[in-house]
Amino acid sequence: MSLLSELKRRNVIRAGLAWLALGWLLVAMSNLLFPALNLPISAVRWLIFGLLVAWVGVLWFAWRYELTEGGLKRDHGPAGDNPQNARTARRIDQVTVVLVLAALSLSLLQQFLAPYAREREAAQAAAVAAPAQSPPAPLPPVRTEPADPHSIAVLPFANLSPEANDAYFADGLAEELRNVLARIEGLKVISRSSSFVFRDAGTPSEEIGARLGVANLVEGSVRREGDMVRITVQLIDAGTDRHLWSNTYERQLKDIFQLQQDISQAIADALAATLGVRTVQVAPSTQDLQAYELYLRGRQLFVQRGANLPAARDLLEQAVARDPDFADAWSALAGTWYVWRSYAAEPKGIDTIEQSALAANRALALDPQHAGALAVSARLAAESGQRLREFDLIARALALERNNANTWLWKGLGEYEVGHIDAAHQSFVQAQRLDPLSGLNLGWLAITTAQRGDIAAARPMLRQAHTLGWRGPASRALFLLASESGDDPTEPYLAWLHDDDSLAPAQRDLARGLAPALAEPEQWGPMQQRLLAASAERPAREWAILLQIFGLTDAALTAALHTDAANSRTLSLIQWMPAFDSFRAHARFLELAEREGLPAYWRQHGPPDGCTVLESPPSLECAQ
Repeated sequence: MSLLSELKRRNVIRAGLAWLALGWLLVAMSNLLFPALNLPISAVRWLIFGLLVAWVGVLWFAWRYELTEGGLKRDHGPAGDNPQNARTARRIDQVTVVLVLAALSLSLLQQFLAPYAREREAAQAAAVAAPAQSPPAPLPPVRTEPADPHSIAVLPFANLSPEANDAYFADGLAEELRNVLARIEGLKVISRSSSFVFRDAGTPSEEIGARLGVANLVEGSVRREGDMVRITVQLIDAGTDRHLWSNTYERQLKDIFQLQQDISQAIADALAATLGVRTVQVAPSTQDLQAYELYLRGRQLFVQRGANLPAARDLLEQAVARDPDFADAWSALAGTWYVWRSYAAEPKGIDTIEQSALAANRALALDPQHAGALAVSARLAAESGQRLREFDLIARALALERNNANTWLWKGLGEYEVGHIDAAHQSFVQAQRLDPLSGLNLGWLAITTAQRGDIAAARPMLRQAHTLGWRGPASRALFLLASESGDDPTEPYLAWLHDDDSLAPAQRDLARGLAPALAEPEQWGPMQQRLLAASAERPAREWAILLQIFGLTDAALTAALHTDAANSRTLSLIQWMPAFDSFRAHARFLELAEREGLPAYWRQHGPPDGCTVLESPPSLECAQ
C-alpha cells in the first residue's frame, strides 16, 4: 500500500485539515477577543506558533492510534483494518466543515467591525494622553490668504500601543517623519510645536489647515509590540478633507529608518502633481535601537524645555553612552546644555556653555553637515563674540534645513544683537510662518514690528506671545513700550517683575520697592541711591537693565562690562530698544560692543540700522 493510501486509511490528512480549521477559528476568535482583554499583538503570534507545533502532534497521534469499538488503540496497519475508520472519517469531515464555516463567519465579522475598533482605539488613546497634556495653547487665527499648495503639517500620531508610556514613541516617530519631509526641496513644513497643538482639539481638517496656513495634513497612529511596530499614515487635503493617500506598515523596529523613508517617499509621490518628482533618502542615525528610543524620549523633553531639561540631559547622555557615534543625540544634548541657563541655574561645578560646545563639536566631528549642531554652534560663536563665524554657521544650517523655525529664530536673534533690525524682522517673519504658535517667534516679531514704527500692531502681538508662554520677555517689552509712549508704566513694570523668572530674588524684591518712583519723579533720587548701593554691594552684569531703566546709564555700562557672564544674552537682546538709546550713545558702549564682536561684523556688513560708527571720539551715533 502506498504512503498516501495509508495516510488516508489512518485519517491523518483529515485530522490535519480539521486541526487547521480549528486553528483558523481560534485565531479569528483571538483577533476579536484579545484587544478587549488588553493582550498584546504578540499573543496572536504565539497562539499561531503553538497551534502549528501542536499540529505536528495531531498528525503523529492520528498515524499512531485509531478509534475502535473498544476505544483508542494503537493502529497495527492494513492487516488489522478497522471497520470504524470510515465512520470516523465522516465525522471528521463534518467537524471540519463546521469549523471552517465558523471561522469564515468570524473573519467576516472582524472585517465588518474593524473600522469601529480603530475609532474606539483612537478615542482610548486620546483619553489616555489627554491628562498628560498642558493646558491647550490658544489657536492661531484663521488665515484668509490661500495656503501654499507646497505646504504640509504633520499632526501628532495617536498612540495605540497597550502601554500608555509609549506615547513618546508615537510623538517621536511623527516628529522624525516631519524632519524628513522638511528636507524635501520646495516643501514648506510647519514646526512641531504648532502642529502638535491640535493633538486632542477635535478640530476639523479644514480649520487646522486654515489656522496653520497649509494645504496638506499628515495624520496617523502607532501601535508597538515588542520589536514590532504598526504604523497607519494618511495624507489629507486640508481644504477638502479628501484623503489623498493612506497605508498601513508593519515592520520590525530595526527597519524603522527604512520605514520613515518609505512613508516620506509615498507622501512626496502623492504630492508630485504640484511639488514635482522628489527622491527621499533617510540614513540610519544609529544601529542601537535602545539608544534611538532614549534619544526620542530625551528630544521630546528637550522640546518641552523648563523643568524637563535635567531629564532630557540624562536620557541623551545615556543615548550617546550606548552609541558614541550617534550624531543626532549629540546635537540634541548640545541644544539642551545651550538653553539650560535660560530656564534654570547651572548645575554646581558645570559650565553649561562649555558642555554644549563639547557636545556640538562631537556631533560635527561625526557629521560635518549636521544642521542642528551647526545651529547650536552658531549661537555658541555669538557667546564668544565670533560674529562672522556665527553667521557663517547659521547660513550653513539653513542651507541644509530651510524649514527649521528655530534656526530662523536664532538667525534673527543674531541679526538683532548686531543692530540689524530690518534683517532680524525678516528672519522672525520666516520663523513665525513656520511655527505660528510659538510665543518666542511671535514675541520677537512684535519687538521688531514696534522698532520699525508700528507700536499699535506690536502690543496685541506681545499680549498673544505672553498667552503662548513667552511671559517674562513679553511683559518686559510691554513695559518698555509703555515707558516710550509716555503711558503710566507702573502696572506693566510690576507685571514684568512678576513674570520674569530670570531675575534673581534679591533683585526682584529691590525692583518692586523702586516701582513708586516710576510715577512719582520726586522719589527718583532716593530710589536711584538704593539701586546704586545694591549694585555696588553685589556687582553683576544683570544689574545693567534696572540701572538703565532708572536713568543710571554710567552705572549701567559699568555693570554691563562686569566679567560675570550670567544672563549675558538678556542685555545683548534688549540694548537695541529705544529705551536704551542713551546706553548705546554712551562713550563706553563701543567697549562693550568690542567685547561682543560687533565692530568686526559692522566693518564687513555695515553699521546698525540708523547708526554711524564714529572714530573720533569712538562712539555710536544713532538717529532718535
